[in-house]
Parts: sequence; C-alpha cells; structure tokens
Amino acid sequence: MPPTAPTALPPPTYSGLWRARWHLMCLALVLRADGWKTQLRTETPRTLLRVYSEHSPTVGESISVAWGNGTWWYLSSTGLWLSPCKRVRSAADKLSILLKPSVAASFDAMRGEQF
Repeated sequence: MPPTAPTALPPPTYSGLWRARWHLMCLALVLRADGWKTQLRTETPRTLLRVYSEHSPTVGESISVAWGNGTWWYLSSTGLWLSPCKRVRSAADKLSILLKPSVAASFDAMRGEQF
C-alpha cells in the first residue's frame, strides 16, 4: 500500500431495533403510497426493510438505518447512503430511481415469452 493511499471508511454503526423499526416504518408508508411493496425483516441481526414491486418480487432492495455524518441515515444494501431519516420523501424518491430500471428490465426479459 502506498503511504498516500486514503484510509478506509469505518463500517457503519447500525441502529437498534426500536429506532430502525420507527424510521423504516415511516419510509414504508411513503413507499406504499407510491405503489411499492414493503416487508419489515427483523429476523436478521439488523432490521431491514425489503422494498420491491408487486409484479417483480425478485427484484428489490433492502434498506437499513445507520449512523453517519451526525445523524441517522437510510442505507441501501448496495452501500448507498440514501438520505437522512428526517428526509423520508427524498429516500423514497431515490429508491424509486434505483429500482425502476431493474423492474422494467425484468419485464423486458419476459416480453418474448408465450404463456
């Protein structure tokens, strides 16, 4: 490693059960109003919100709540910091931007199939 290489960021600090549940349920309400399906997952060490399309349930994203830059943030499973938890609408909009191309691509793959 060169001496000028940047240091790695520390791993995120995830919230506890009650805080994650509160913030993720707030996000779930907004996402459901936008037409997305959501499922709260509490059986893992971290509380996650699974977000997916009703028509393409295998394509989705899992969201957690993590501490960063002095506040709690929505964090995607890909490592993308979506928005601070105080800005629920912003997080929902970013998730829609992330998921819509994948959902659309899943329909394109089925376009030539005959039922």
